[in-house]
Amino acid sequence: MRGSRDFWLFGLTLASAASALVSIAAAETLLAIACLCWLILRPARVIWPSYTLPLVAFMATTVLSLTMSPQPEIGMGSVRKFVLFAMAFLAANFVTTPSRARTSCKVLLIAGAAGATLALVQFANAYIKFRATHDLADDPMVLTRITGFMGHWITFSAEQLLVWCAAIPALSVLGRRWVIPAALIGAALVLGFTRSVWFGAVAGVLAVAVNLPRKTLIGAALPVALVAAIASGLIQHRISMSFQQQKFGPDTGRIELFFGGLRMIRDHPLFGVGPERIHSEFPRYYSGADLAQANFYYGHLENNVVQIGAERGLLCLAAFLWFIFELYASLITMLKTAGEGTRWIVLSAVAALTGFMVAGFFEYNFGDSEVLLLFLFIVSIPYGIREGVAADV
Repeated sequence: MRGSRDFWLFGLTLASAASALVSIAAAETLLAIACLCWLILRPARVIWPSYTLPLVAFMATTVLSLTMSPQPEIGMGSVRKFVLFAMAFLAANFVTTPSRARTSCKVLLIAGAAGATLALVQFANAYIKFRATHDLADDPMVLTRITGFMGHWITFSAEQLLVWCAAIPALSVLGRRWVIPAALIGAALVLGFTRSVWFGAVAGVLAVAVNLPRKTLIGAALPVALVAAIASGLIQHRISMSFQQQKFGPDTGRIELFFGGLRMIRDHPLFGVGPERIHSEFPRYYSGADLAQANFYYGHLENNVVQIGAERGLLCLAAFLWFIFELYASLITMLKTAGEGTRWIVLSAVAALTGFMVAGFFEYNFGDSEVLLLFLFIVSIPYGIREGVAADV
């Protein structure tokens, strides 16, 4: 009976993670149901990942920053988002066998490929329209980028990045037919024209490349390289647009965000300017002449480290970096002791973590609910596998 209940909790957890690729409302609903069922069933043993303490420290310092904020009422969303952290513990407690890990990867690949297929159709339609109008507002490389099932291209591309990075090591055990959905996701990464994701994808592959068979690497990278070669002219167009100051949000805006964030940290080192207050505070720290004419978004600082430090202070930033460090340290330790049947699971987590962190130097992906939910699911699976294997010994 307990085994049956455990399986259903695994199913709810996986469904929540996969739903994040389609609908955050569905993902959060399924997450709530999974948590409720877990509380009702009250399992005899709970797996606490080694990053639990730094994650608790991150939450505590966020609350501290909120209490010190001059406008705590507008920052409550940062605290409400803590419920998403439940995904980490659900994954660690119910994805506990290699079979469940393979199933999880297959389901994420299917959901990711469905979103990628829709996105590729979106790109084709948008490109045809852009060729007819030559209007920047219709440009699928700039202002009309593909979104799949998501509401924004950044969210879509960041999620596709996580699935693609996690899938590469998994291809060594899933078989050749799973190269097809991975290739669709890779094509969507290229034609999403989000440069932070491109950097993250390269970093994710490089982080695990020496541990993977050559056939696996070729099978994952070749379709992406072919799409990139075919779309090289479009890629050049996308990059050139970054230097056209008056037409599109320029890269100089990212520089202003970076240094503006550093100035916020200098003035508010311990507790930051307060959760959700970057938009209202940034005009005070902008060094340019006219922010209204600057043509870039400043609701967040396009960098996980600077954003957390400026918004919540150095105490919270230290907890965040502790969390990331503990993730890397524990995954590397697991990689050294993992058997042939589970090594790919740890590599998937390392690839996804690396892709997420590198992309996070150019966008605030830690603050995106869909991306965070999927990220926590993928990087937490090795903890459950380790405990599950130990229990069988």
